[in-house]
Amino acid sequence: MRRTFVVKMLLGAAIPLCMTLASGVALYLALQSSLSASGQMLQQQAIIAAANNLKLRFVDAETGQRGYVLTGRGEFLLPYEQASASFDLMFERLLQMVEGQPEQLSRLNNAGNLFMRWQREAAFVSIERRREGISDPDIENLERGKQLVDSFRLLMNELTDAANVQLQSKQQESVVNAHRANLIAIVGFGSAILAALVMWLLLANRTSLSVNGITQAAKRMAEGDWRTRAPELGQDELSAMARAFNQMAERLERMVGEEQKARQSLAKRVDDMVSSRTKEMLAMNHLVEMLQSCHRRDEALMVLESILPSLFTTTSGTLLLNDEERAQYALVVAWGDNQGTEKLGIAEADCWALRRGKPYEVNGNQTHEMVCAHINSQEGRHYCMPLSAHGSMLGVLHIALTGDRPKEWENRKQLAQAVAEQISLSLANIQLRERLQQQSVRDPLTGLYNRRYLEESIQRELGRAKREQTPLSIIMLDLDHFKRINDEHGHSTGDKVLVAVSEMLKGALRGEDLICRFGGEEFTLILPGAAFEVAMQRAEQVRQAIEELHIEVSQASVLQVTSSLGIATFPTHGDDAQVLLNLADDALYDAKNAGRNQVAVAAEPVV
Repeated sequence: MRRTFVVKMLLGAAIPLCMTLASGVALYLALQSSLSASGQMLQQQAIIAAANNLKLRFVDAETGQRGYVLTGRGEFLLPYEQASASFDLMFERLLQMVEGQPEQLSRLNNAGNLFMRWQREAAFVSIERRREGISDPDIENLERGKQLVDSFRLLMNELTDAANVQLQSKQQESVVNAHRANLIAIVGFGSAILAALVMWLLLANRTSLSVNGITQAAKRMAEGDWRTRAPELGQDELSAMARAFNQMAERLERMVGEEQKARQSLAKRVDDMVSSRTKEMLAMNHLVEMLQSCHRRDEALMVLESILPSLFTTTSGTLLLNDEERAQYALVVAWGDNQGTEKLGIAEADCWALRRGKPYEVNGNQTHEMVCAHINSQEGRHYCMPLSAHGSMLGVLHIALTGDRPKEWENRKQLAQAVAEQISLSLANIQLRERLQQQSVRDPLTGLYNRRYLEESIQRELGRAKREQTPLSIIMLDLDHFKRINDEHGHSTGDKVLVAVSEMLKGALRGEDLICRFGGEEFTLILPGAAFEVAMQRAEQVRQAIEELHIEVSQASVLQVTSSLGIATFPTHGDDAQVLLNLADDALYDAKNAGRNQVAVAAEPVV
């Protein structure tokens, strides 16, 4: 490609630059000459000023000497001495100024000799005569001093006149240099500016035509006219730029057409994706809302079985949860290809996610990878997400996707992580709620209901008996000599006795009967629907069963216990829960007072 435009630009810059440099050099030389002349002018002015000061010092010295000689007054000697002292200093300075000027240097040396002769031949002699008391003036001495002073003035006048002549010469030279510098500045720099302006106008016009053409074409393309093109002028770089722009415009026109087709396809895919994500979000929100509303584990399992398949519509999967009673992870939900899978149970070792306590991903198409034992079909991709909360493992969520769809697989994994987190938190909260509820109504040692639950239940059961007009019996049971057991065998043995009696009571009574640990070694039995005779029979059976218990204290020691029981029945003994409890408790103490290991009945109220 010919670079003619670059050459034009270089010439347009080089010509004014060379003219400017030449003018600058000439101006510099002229200014240097002017500065040299100005320096010499200042030197001559300083010589003139110093010469005049030197004459003044001579005059001051001569005036002080004359005044002392004529009057004899000592104060006239002070200006004489000061002028004589400063004369030498000024003379030395003036010598340095005229160095390099032989004629001026000769005049100055002669003048200095005259001053020294005047001091030696006139001033010193006349001053000494006056000091000796001779007041008559020495006319011959005065004349000789006057001649020396006049000669000194004549030499100094010649020196200043010569300096003035040189000063005027340098002034004229400085004026000439100034006129020359002005002329160089006006003509040289003006010519450079004019040349630069002409070259700039030519280049600007050429650049403007090409750039404006490209700019206008670009604007029309920005407005949507993809068929517009820029004008191609000449064969220089600007025309090459226009041709490149036109080639780019052609490519953009083709790309825009392809983009429109791709945009339509993408819009359809985005709509489908948004619709799918919206359904997932709605299902996810519905899952979270329903799980938060569940109070029991079986309710949560029903929600999961209903909603999980609608969340993972394009994948297959299973949800396995921890079954503490069977010490395994049971299958509770299956969907997709896994739907209809047999309700199996797996151990923790059967799933790598449960083993490792973190997500485990496997590509079933790669034979070298380890696959979990609970995965039926090993084809496609599999992802196991453990469900854990508060340090305990609750289960595992498994999803699978067949085919090569990496983006969709990543989305499914993210969804699985979010779902697993929600399931873990919800199940953990339900378990915690159930555990707290059990702890609030159960005795931690025996597992029986506690006194708090008794107070709530007896009111409920008594109200039901009143509504249904059925009997209700209450049995208060206390183990005989239980303090002796604790004292002789220790509290751990006492706890074993309480646990053994509690287990016996659980097996001896009906499912609808309530067994509560009233406190210490005392138990309360609530028998809904049991009349007085039935309660007596049950109480006797319980007493005999406790008496027959053999509680192993150690390998060589077996312990037997007995019990005392008291019975009160609604409506025979009253219709108030607390009254019935008190009557049954009184009957219990009657049995103890009567010798223990027997059943006593509350006395009927007096009408």
